Amino acid sequence: MKFIKSSCIYFEDGIKSGYLVIDGSKIVGYLDDNAEVAEYEDYGNNRIIPGIFDTHNHGTFGYSLDQTYNNDEEKIRENVRGYLHALAYEGVTCVFPTTDGTIKQVAEVAKEGNGNGARVLGIHSEGPYLSRVGENGRPEPHPSIDMQHVESMWNDSQGLLRLVAMAPEIPDSDKAAQYFLSKGVTMAFAHSDLKMQGARKAVDDGYRVATHTSNVMVGIHHRDIGGLGVMLDDDRVQCEVICDGLHNCLEWLHLMFKTKSHDKFMMISDSVSMAGAPVGRYDVGGEVAENVTPEGFLKDDDGRLCGSTKSVLYGISNLVEKLHMPLEEVIKMSSLNACTFYGFGDSKGSIKIGKDADLVVISDDYKAMATYVEGKKVFDRKSETPLYNPHPKEKRIG
Repeated sequence: MKFIKSSCIYFEDGIKSGYLVIDGSKIVGYLDDNAEVAEYEDYGNNRIIPGIFDTHNHGTFGYSLDQTYNNDEEKIRENVRGYLHALAYEGVTCVFPTTDGTIKQVAEVAKEGNGNGARVLGIHSEGPYLSRVGENGRPEPHPSIDMQHVESMWNDSQGLLRLVAMAPEIPDSDKAAQYFLSKGVTMAFAHSDLKMQGARKAVDDGYRVATHTSNVMVGIHHRDIGGLGVMLDDDRVQCEVICDGLHNCLEWLHLMFKTKSHDKFMMISDSVSMAGAPVGRYDVGGEVAENVTPEGFLKDDDGRLCGSTKSVLYGISNLVEKLHMPLEEVIKMSSLNACTFYGFGDSKGSIKIGKDADLVVISDDYKAMATYVEGKKVFDRKSETPLYNPHPKEKRIG
């Protein structure tokens, strides 16, 4: 039995001051401030909120899920373990690692059990069957659907593939989508040039998630509301949203949250390995360099966005401090909504007696001070300084 104390514990049914009682992996009780507890972890006025569930995350702190180490499988697995621990630096307790090249190794690490970092609740593949490119992008032919590859994605995942993002306009994508749906995989509308009519058909055909809503989809026009309009209008669709203030300006986030019920949004980072990297220009292999800007953008030399360097926790700070949304409302979008949508809501996503002790202690400036995964403290800022991967794929060149 362990006890952790705070003056601001964000329970599912309100904010309380006192002690959380944890036994093994579960929250088993609550004691008010007057209780006599001999031994406990005291977090003072730091807030305790539900651990973050990031369902769209490609990498962080120098760990890239696209790093294949010349097919050295043990190095890939070790990289995945480092990635899962680094996620705890930002309060992530549950994750869908987002990859299409290392599904096999991610699944193998996930099957090892709960280690020293975020818990893998499933695997997300964004692509490879994508069409539209983002702002300042270089259009390339989309890959053709290969059903042998589609089946290998499922088989390599050992049943952990939970989300596949795809552009529905690619020929034969319907065959791939129906295969994934038959396995219980959720389909996400992603990187698509479809306008209103095509997007509506995609939802009718079973697509239920909007990948990084607004980004890399056809926007709203007054004569055709585009893919974006359909994603916001249809309540069958759960909307991923990047809240870094860069992929979507704060004013647009405000408008989206007025358009659709908050329980239909899931905050994501879409972070890549450069999250946590200092400002500078980096060689990421090949012919393209990437730049981390002072504002936090990650762009190539042509100005194309290449993913996010910000965390969901940073997005929480934006919504609370800049859009003045109540933290108790925002944490539903960072934790509970995704847990509920993907079927984990009975045990995860909020602080409630009987649920898993997935918790993050945050400071006034929204730094993770401590992170607990199923009752185990996997990060403590008092004793550990977040470290960048000592062997990153990218090299700083300016």
